[in-house]
Amino acid sequence: MYVGQIHGKNKSSINISRKHLCIGLRLAIAVTGILTAGLLGFTANAAELSEPAPRAVPAQDKAPGIGHRQTAHQYIIAQDGTGDFATIQEGVDYASDGDTLIVCPGVYNEAVQIVGKEVNITGTSKELCVLQYDTISYRTAPLTAAAGTISNLTIYGKSSGVGQVVLTEEEIAKINSELVGDSWDRQKNYRGYAVHIDSDFLYGRTIRFANCRIISENNHAAGIGTRGGGTICFENCELVSMGGGSCIFMHDPITEEMSGEASLIVRNCWLTSYLCPYVMTFQSYLPEYNTFALTFQNTRVSAVEYAYDGSYVPMNVNTSFDVDTLAELEKAGGLYVTGLSSSAPELVHKMTTKDMIVYVEELQEALRTGNAANLVTISLPEGITRIGYVEDGKDSKNAILPSGLLKHQVIAIYNRSNLPGNGWCGLDNAYLTSDSFGNTLVEMNAVTTPNSAESVQFSGFSNPAGER
Repeated sequence: MYVGQIHGKNKSSINISRKHLCIGLRLAIAVTGILTAGLLGFTANAAELSEPAPRAVPAQDKAPGIGHRQTAHQYIIAQDGTGDFATIQEGVDYASDGDTLIVCPGVYNEAVQIVGKEVNITGTSKELCVLQYDTISYRTAPLTAAAGTISNLTIYGKSSGVGQVVLTEEEIAKINSELVGDSWDRQKNYRGYAVHIDSDFLYGRTIRFANCRIISENNHAAGIGTRGGGTICFENCELVSMGGGSCIFMHDPITEEMSGEASLIVRNCWLTSYLCPYVMTFQSYLPEYNTFALTFQNTRVSAVEYAYDGSYVPMNVNTSFDVDTLAELEKAGGLYVTGLSSSAPELVHKMTTKDMIVYVEELQEALRTGNAANLVTISLPEGITRIGYVEDGKDSKNAILPSGLLKHQVIAIYNRSNLPGNGWCGLDNAYLTSDSFGNTLVEMNAVTTPNSAESVQFSGFSNPAGER
């Protein structure tokens, strides 16, 4: 079963919980302000979730044009008017570098954009604090940010099924003036991510997601454009793809000025791709100037793989083992003998035709309701689930059989040259750090032979030992 299953609650109990959370939150901040009066100023650290809470700024102090401050502030976001702001975007617009927004329970239908500053956003409850928006447009992600800590939220990119908004010539010209190496004519064909991280402000900075549920019905759940010295971290998060995109899409910058080594850290997370055959996607634009350092720790994956070759992209140059090879190795008892490791009790599964029908019906119903709680209750085991294959002993006359022309991978790798490179899984400019362990997919774990302390070459990179 999916680890992120939410248990149902009746409407009255949720309303009571919301009320008590907001009242308790305001009381806690008031008490904190009294206890810390006269003490030295507190500077918030975006990397820590357990920091002491500074006093919220009273409404009468919220005048525009505040100068540089020595301390960071907290602001309450509450839709019922009891906080400092009623919407998250209002809080973001007012906040300064290092400030924190505390989000009270509610469904916030917003496309929040944090531009040119580091603002932390913390929900009081991941289940009750939902930031959602219709991602039919590439430029309307529920959250666009480049630095800070985002925690205890459900971020939900919904699909309305309607077409793109028609823009005026002036609006299109403005968009094109802001784009580097892209155009609105191309972007208009894309759908939005649930979380979009692609800004020069990321250069040399860190953005961290902690205890979040990130769901996308359209494009990738998290779309990331790296910058030199930037770190993107997901901890204790669920990343869920319900549509045609993967859970994580990451590419390097397209300009030399913003280039350098970037780090992706995925720790204690669960990645689930219910429909897309790729659970992660990586793209290399400028390998001569950029490097990816990838760290995966105790991250579980629920991925799907289809018998039909048409589900796969010919330009995917992933050089790691395809699903069919992994299945054969596991069946023969040779998967771990080769030095590969997986946290899954069974890495490769096969879905029966009966289960497939139920699975599709569950997906359709979950998407129809448009409720984030329903989307993550669908059963999909840890590992890779094979869909559409002929069952043993069944009539194959009308079955769709794989052609064998394309390798079926659950990670997509794209290079500028459209040829395999020398990095991780064939990516030109990526390597897996030695701190990668305890993950479902063999590609995400550091690899050694079981009887030797020496590292072995796998898909063009060298890694020290990792235990299963």
